[in-house]
Amino acid sequence: MKITYHGRKSRRANPEPKLEGDVLELLANNWDDFGNKTTFMTACRIGGDLIELGHLKLMVDGHHTSETYLDELLKSGWDGVFPIPNSSYLSVPGEITFYEQLNDVLGAESTRDVALKLRDASYLVQIDNDVDALRLIETDAFRKSLQRERGEIKSYLDGWKVFTAQTMAVLDLGFRFRDVCDAISTLELKFGTRGLLPHGVNVLIGPNGVGKSQILHQIVTDWLDDAEEGKPRDTGFVEKPNLSQVVVVSYSPFERFPVDLLAHKLQDKDIYRYFGFRDRSVSKTPGKKLPGIVLTHQAPKRNAAASLLDCLADDIRYRGLRSWAKKLETAERVLKTAFAFDYAALHVGDATGRASRFYTDTMLVDPVSIDVDEQRYIPVSSDRIDEIDLDKIREAFNPADGVTFFRNGEKVELSSGQKLFSFIVINILGAIRRDSLILIDEPELFLHPTLEIQFIDMLKTILDRFNSKALVATHSLVTVREVPTDCVHVLARTKDGFSIKPPPFQTFGGDIQRISSYVFGDSEASKPFERWIIEQLKEFGDADALIAALGKDINEELTIQIRAMEREGWS
Repeated sequence: MKITYHGRKSRRANPEPKLEGDVLELLANNWDDFGNKTTFMTACRIGGDLIELGHLKLMVDGHHTSETYLDELLKSGWDGVFPIPNSSYLSVPGEITFYEQLNDVLGAESTRDVALKLRDASYLVQIDNDVDALRLIETDAFRKSLQRERGEIKSYLDGWKVFTAQTMAVLDLGFRFRDVCDAISTLELKFGTRGLLPHGVNVLIGPNGVGKSQILHQIVTDWLDDAEEGKPRDTGFVEKPNLSQVVVVSYSPFERFPVDLLAHKLQDKDIYRYFGFRDRSVSKTPGKKLPGIVLTHQAPKRNAAASLLDCLADDIRYRGLRSWAKKLETAERVLKTAFAFDYAALHVGDATGRASRFYTDTMLVDPVSIDVDEQRYIPVSSDRIDEIDLDKIREAFNPADGVTFFRNGEKVELSSGQKLFSFIVINILGAIRRDSLILIDEPELFLHPTLEIQFIDMLKTILDRFNSKALVATHSLVTVREVPTDCVHVLARTKDGFSIKPPPFQTFGGDIQRISSYVFGDSEASKPFERWIIEQLKEFGDADALIAALGKDINEELTIQIRAMEREGWS
């Protein structure tokens, strides 16, 4: 496979490679990273098929602008075919999937040849122990330009594993935070596999006022912190996390997570994603830099519609990967555990004209749209990935209408809990990529216990498929019962200050009452129904009289409770 550079500029819709056959062409880009211009978009064709690999960072020793250096070589007679002659250089892809895609299509040997021609930093340093590469990774250009974005950092840290077939995993994470007692505490997240029990989800739990959501906020702040490298801080990750992005899911009306990255000069806009009820307002003030943040019920619907198309886009882009976890198929399977439907669809306007315009094959025989009340909906489903014209739907769909579910041609009416469940599932799947950390704040706010269980089951499935992890701040005992003890972090205020520790018993599949008593101190707090029993025992004189008076209104558990309270002398 040839790798080439011909001085062509990248465009919004990049052209096909200039040469025929199997070729990867680098296209110039003017993105400036701290005085270094090293970014190149790519155009790739293999076996006649175009493959979207994303961008690549390439630095040449002693030259701040790689494009200018390569243009000069072209003028001097270079044919543009890699390796670059008589040059010391390194490269890092924008995403780790760059070499995974090539490996699936080309095989290990040809992919290794590509890495060597591009002088991939991860391969040369971690596998070849290349002396020149070891020198170049210590330069400011490498640290500030080729390692500016999280995806590039991830590619450098773990890219070499693609060539050695090693499993990439998010390991245990230590995070120092300022607790509610204004002291520095450390949260030890246990994500590394220990035995058979699943460790993909860690849980923060405790009474109100112990700072569960505050810890999530501090994690986001540290993740987005643009402080100078090496600047001393008393809080933050103990070691640089092996993560590609952080995704926040919070549907509390009182949370204040960052909504987007408009205030951050980052090329990789997927380093952080937020899903909740908040969004930016449309600024009507000329010259105003950043519109304000507003609380709106439209935000979840818009996010879900856009995320559904993100799922489709990823399925189209990565369908060549044998290990790809099909997003639309996963969404359909998970959502059908909560409610029955045939299709998830997007509203694309009036039911006029040929619906086939939204498909790449205009000769399709099967019905390709659902028309209801003179409005047209296009199914976005796993069985139509090869047929849907993604660009046409992006142009026409109405995000404000969200995702509409259909069964037997009729709209499915969802409860508020089912709607939120669908938002969370679609948004997480749309945003997630390998080695993500999903932060979820109080998911039980709008989910009944059955959906809580389905939510955790969904989360485990998605995390496993994308080698990702989650941290959930919750009051839900149902959630705690689904994770092992060492993944449960009980927060409390004590007479000695702030405390964070796991329960002293196994929580996975454990007893709800035992978990509740330990976490919330229920054993020391009388409950309203217990006080009612005490009063009735005093009035009726004994348990038999009270049970007889209750008649058909009593169940077996209440009978046992009444007799136990009489026997133990509650008063």
